[in-house]
Amino acid sequence: MGTFSGRAWLSALALVVGAAPAFAQGEPVQLDPMTVRRLSDLPGEATFLGPPHHLGSRNSGELNGRLYFLSDVYDPSSSIRVGELWVTDGTPQGTRSLQEWLPPSTSIDPLSLRATPHRLFFTARTPGTGFQLWTSDGTREGTHLTRELPPGRISGVGYQSPIIPFGDGVLFTVLGTGGVPEELWKSDGSEAGTVRVKDLAADSAYVTSGGFARLGDTVFFSASGPAGEELWRTDGTEAGTLMVRDLNPGPGSAFPRDLTAVGGLLYFAAQTRQEGHSLWKSDGTADGTVRVADFPREGAGNHIFQLTALGDTVFFISYAPEGISLWRSDGTEAGTLPVMTKPASLLGGTSQGLLPVGNRLYVVGQDSVAGGSLWVTDGTPEGTTRLPRPAPFERAFIGGATAWEGGLAFTVTTNEGASELWRTDGTDAGTSRLTRLPSGQPSATAAGLVPFQGALLTTAGDAWTTHALWRMERDDAAPTFVCPATRDVPSNRPDGTAQLNITPPLRTGPDRAWIRSSLQSGQVLPLHQPVPVTYQAGDDQGRITYCTTVTTSRDLTAPAISSCPESLTVGAESLRGITFYYPKLGITDETSQDVLVTYSPQNGSTLPLGTTQMNVTARDASGNESTCSFPVTVRDDQAPGRACKVNEVRVEAEGPEGAHAFWPDLTPTDSLSSQVTVTSTHASGDLFPLGLTRVEVVSTDEAGNSTTCDIQVRVRDSRPPQLTCPEDQTLTTAVMSGTRAEYPAATAADSVSEAELLYSPVVGTPLAPGLHAVQVTAIDKAGNAALCDFHVTVQYDPTSDMRTSMGCSVGSGPESAMGWVALVALAWTLSRRLKDGKPRA
Repeated sequence: MGTFSGRAWLSALALVVGAAPAFAQGEPVQLDPMTVRRLSDLPGEATFLGPPHHLGSRNSGELNGRLYFLSDVYDPSSSIRVGELWVTDGTPQGTRSLQEWLPPSTSIDPLSLRATPHRLFFTARTPGTGFQLWTSDGTREGTHLTRELPPGRISGVGYQSPIIPFGDGVLFTVLGTGGVPEELWKSDGSEAGTVRVKDLAADSAYVTSGGFARLGDTVFFSASGPAGEELWRTDGTEAGTLMVRDLNPGPGSAFPRDLTAVGGLLYFAAQTRQEGHSLWKSDGTADGTVRVADFPREGAGNHIFQLTALGDTVFFISYAPEGISLWRSDGTEAGTLPVMTKPASLLGGTSQGLLPVGNRLYVVGQDSVAGGSLWVTDGTPEGTTRLPRPAPFERAFIGGATAWEGGLAFTVTTNEGASELWRTDGTDAGTSRLTRLPSGQPSATAAGLVPFQGALLTTAGDAWTTHALWRMERDDAAPTFVCPATRDVPSNRPDGTAQLNITPPLRTGPDRAWIRSSLQSGQVLPLHQPVPVTYQAGDDQGRITYCTTVTTSRDLTAPAISSCPESLTVGAESLRGITFYYPKLGITDETSQDVLVTYSPQNGSTLPLGTTQMNVTARDASGNESTCSFPVTVRDDQAPGRACKVNEVRVEAEGPEGAHAFWPDLTPTDSLSSQVTVTSTHASGDLFPLGLTRVEVVSTDEAGNSTTCDIQVRVRDSRPPQLTCPEDQTLTTAVMSGTRAEYPAATAADSVSEAELLYSPVVGTPLAPGLHAVQVTAIDKAGNAALCDFHVTVQYDPTSDMRTSMGCSVGSGPESAMGWVALVALAWTLSRRLKDGKPRA
């Protein structure tokens, strides 16, 4: 492979960290062939890029000589990214937001914008609807909702659902009741022309994320149904929407992916075996849908991606244990051949993008660790080479690429955030930098490139603007910095370097240029900390250029020692004192990282009781010294050990006055003092009342250090009263409903407190004839309870009261006889009514 042209090589060196200024002393500086102009600030990043691996895809559309695009912002209320509609005619005056054409609070799906020859289509959500299909003819009046499908706040088109241009209209999917795209629709922008093509749910199917591809008047897509996820097609009619072929016969899925139109055929990857993917092609018929070549790899699943058309040839990427391979195929198994195989670190271990330009294919590797790489191929192994890295000795990342002027234009951003626009025609000599791009905003580096009116548009931020839309076009009079990648400046104050006149040299055209720096007035460059400093220059024509230099302040002063204490007081570990380790000190040096630190006394020495002076000396390689001195006082601040051997003593009450409590002897320990005095609020063996009593024990050594511990003495009454119930009782009544309870009292005895007796049922409770249990509960004042029970039998005797009340008054005369007859009759009647214990009618 060849080398850079002289100019390109020098430009590349300008980006290398640690490199000297890009041009040798006295060498003339050529102006960049491109100029940069700001068109407008943006509320977010313009979504020029499609999926991350498709660097060449664009989410924008031209209509009536204007470019329409979406500005992507994060919506915290829905936790998704939403778009705002913008338009530009390539001038600052003609670049503006069109969000006022839409209802208030409308959120656009940022990846949904599509253009047909006469209309724009996108999906948007308003406060009253879910995501729905909208259209615009480039006027306020012609911007409207096509049709609400179906009505409802959360129904309609799914977020990030595909929109496929189809003639002068589009195809799109509508969510079903299960929240998946079950219906295929088409729209020409009018309400009447927005109709359902087919309800896939009627075939128990739904559209999957395998992708869409248009081939003539047919759109192919992936859908899942009873046969699994397979290849489908549609011509925009219900009858013409059907599965092409069950690639994996039965319910198993083939998972068609990367659908790509190549010449007059459709190519795609499908998994019909456990080993992995195969390459397929289709003419839209079942018989014409055939496997081209297998790529077996056990347990790998999907491992061929990025199908890309170059003429009638399809290229794709394959992942294998030996590395990443680029393949080509002419549609036959014999014509499916590897172009190159490289380790992941050389071909972009993270992702790759394939971009066809003319008769060449460019492979852009995107690796988050190793940086970007750029390869070019004509389809043969010998015609496949790696183009030189714009920054040969550091990581550089390719953020956008597009076909432009017969070659490939692409953006490059270094680790330090310096961005540049490059172009290549596929040769080393034809690879060069065109201009420096806005930089100084690490979170918004240049991303996405869109050709428009012969110029290039990109979105990026700089040190003064978070997001903006920029236009790049050829203009040899644009200002150009002589921009070193790094620069060391001498410090002029202890903490670094105050702002100096360190602006890099600038070459301008006929107009005088102004310069500003991201280094604010009075800002200090800290010592030994590389700081990216961005410079911006502009002229009266609105042309802007940038330079980002990593600037580091260097100083020759003595090491600085921070966090040096005024004094320290520490506690002794033993009678000998303490093993002392110096506290962590902040020691920095402006000129050398090799700082010799010495301690006196040595670190880890034993310091005796009393005060010792400590000294720390920091010496750099130049002999500059700084000293930190402070006294350390060692004293006995170690309190005696706890004298309490137990934390709690529990005893049973001996009587109403409480109980005597005892605990182990109080014997504290102290490693530094031989004399320890113990005092307590109570003595072992004291009489303690019922409840909880806190005994405080204080141990005090000769240095006055003391330790307090507690013994909780808990005197409790946990014994229930002694309860005795009376014998079982029998009550006789002449009343059919029963009688009131009567029985002797139970007896209870308790040594600590008086007990209360409770009966259930209580005396006087009405009792029906039969057997009744009486429960007696005795509860003392501590809540201890005892239970016993006895039985009461209630007998019904209708004559008992007569015998009791009549006595001898019942005689033998006729009146007496009549009275006995009446009594017997009454008794017979009652017995019939209460036969078997149940009343009779």
